[in-house]
Amino acid sequence: MPYKKYVNGRFKGTTDEIIQWASHKWGINTELMRAVATVESWWEMKTRGDNGDSFGLYQVRRPYHCLKRCKIARYYTAFNADYYGGIIRSYYDGKQTWLNTVSGNGKRYRKGDLKGSMGAWYSGRWWPKDAGVEGYLAAIKQRKAERTWFEPYFVGR
Repeated sequence: MPYKKYVNGRFKGTTDEIIQWASHKWGINTELMRAVATVESWWEMKTRGDNGDSFGLYQVRRPYHCLKRCKIARYYTAFNADYYGGIIRSYYDGKQTWLNTVSGNGKRYRKGDLKGSMGAWYSGRWWPKDAGVEGYLAAIKQRKAERTWFEPYFVGR
């Protein structure tokens, strides 16, 4: 990741404060970052997915994202959020040109495409035309519109 030298997770606060910090640091809409964390983990750092290979607030995936720094991404909310923000920013800025070498892409990777960046986080490909990515993006959009994290039943804060 071209921005890895900037990912340090050096922030302390509540989960919501950490999300706000990471969103401001990486220039990603705070409501969007909140919605993604809601979809990925319901704001629970202890969440494990992909048969234990993904973990934390943003479900950082071991085989692809954290070969050397898995423990810090697994146990520290600020690092997990910082890493996610850095990856999405690098996709958005057009720094991940390897995405044009992956088969199964629905269209050519290009900078400035936020939906494509989030889809790449989910699938590891640039805009694959499949129900998984479309469903993931729809869930984020729904959670953002509902502002789920402010609902009384939401306990992830």
